[in-house]
Amino acid sequence: MLASMPAFGGTITFLAGDLVVSVEGDGSGTGTYGDNQAAPLTLFQYTPAGTSSAAFVSSLELPQTTVVGGNYAVSGEYGSSSEGTLQLSGNGQYLTIMGYGINADTFNASPGTYSASSTNTALAQSGSLTGQSYTPIARVAATIDANGNVNSTTGLFNIFNGNNPRSVYSADGTTFYVSGQGTSGDATGGVFYTTLGSSSATSITGTDAGSGASQDTRDVQIYNSQLYVSTDSKSGATNRSYVGTLGTGTPTSCGGGSSGCPPVQLPGTGTATGKYTITATNGNGINSSGQQINLSPENYFFANSTTLYVADSGSGKQTSATSPDGDGGLQKWSLVSGSWVLDYTVSAGLNLVANTATKSTDTSGTTGLYGLTGEVVGNQVYLYATNETIADLDPTYLYGVTDTLSATTNPGDTFTQLAAAPADSNFKGVSFAPQTPEPATFALVGLGLAGLIAARRRRAV
Repeated sequence: MLASMPAFGGTITFLAGDLVVSVEGDGSGTGTYGDNQAAPLTLFQYTPAGTSSAAFVSSLELPQTTVVGGNYAVSGEYGSSSEGTLQLSGNGQYLTIMGYGINADTFNASPGTYSASSTNTALAQSGSLTGQSYTPIARVAATIDANGNVNSTTGLFNIFNGNNPRSVYSADGTTFYVSGQGTSGDATGGVFYTTLGSSSATSITGTDAGSGASQDTRDVQIYNSQLYVSTDSKSGATNRSYVGTLGTGTPTSCGGGSSGCPPVQLPGTGTATGKYTITATNGNGINSSGQQINLSPENYFFANSTTLYVADSGSGKQTSATSPDGDGGLQKWSLVSGSWVLDYTVSAGLNLVANTATKSTDTSGTTGLYGLTGEVVGNQVYLYATNETIADLDPTYLYGVTDTLSATTNPGDTFTQLAAAPADSNFKGVSFAPQTPEPATFALVGLGLAGLIAARRRRAV
């Protein structure tokens, strides 16, 4: 049984089959926050009716008080485009999310206290390095169980320095893979392994060969006993924008030495040399057929071992493709003869705008997707996503769409808006709710654990 503490503001009961959305900003309706300021993280619970509608049920604000020897406060950077990923643990019993271990109002009152540069005012620019002249802020891996109990005792230092903690995946609430970005040229970014209650973590990705710079990674997760991560980076010696594997199985360290342990691109998910573009043939309609498109994978969902859905932000860091506009929306990839093939991109209903390299034409609007989760029911896949925007504080939404699992051409899928983030807040990650195992489960662990984990994995982000 994990030690945990009730979340600040009370507890919540999560319901099996419900959706949970992470909210940065004024999700609890108790404050006012500006772009890049620290803000609370709140969880909204919705009951979906397929992918056509969703009814709000309740909300839970994560702790905003740090208890010595206990939970850290858990804040996010309001307006950040790469935080707040929400995932379900491998055993289905916990939600996981990354944040910063400080009360939002405390940081906003004196941001220069927490950085080597007094001019840094954004929460993500805060330092996490110990032994410096400033006060470091831990990057926190938090778990939330089905009764709303939060464990945010895992406050990690010396990782993601001056930058964003992005995602955390846990098999069972006691071990964690965390992912994020560090400061340009340092070794504090990438994927790390740690355990519950720790203050340090071990690098899985190491540094880029020849550059000494750390990796820059996004959504980390395990599927079928293999560790995966998405990345869209121009950091270091090697540009990467794809979903890839990390080592064999679930490594807990990097043995690559000066060569590092970078993610290995899934075959077919980008050009063989540049590893960050595809040719527009089945895209979102913004790009002309035959153009090279920059990729920007965020969250992703394996419907099965040969079907992968990717939330692409449409706002990539790469700029080398012939089209400056990305393939934003929901990409469906199929594994064919050992290589992944883009079947189609679903974007109808998202009202996408072109996100040009200079952003001179469009200064606001939706360019693609950020959060993603899904569930397979027969030959149907219920998918739920949140949008990516150009301006940090543009409106954000929860969407639903149903896809035919066996389809390899777009059957006419259209997203339906299920909910809108309240004023002064952004929707970020989305996941199915955690569940408390039935008492009988414990008696049948030896017989049924493999099946239980497999059933829950299909719902993981």
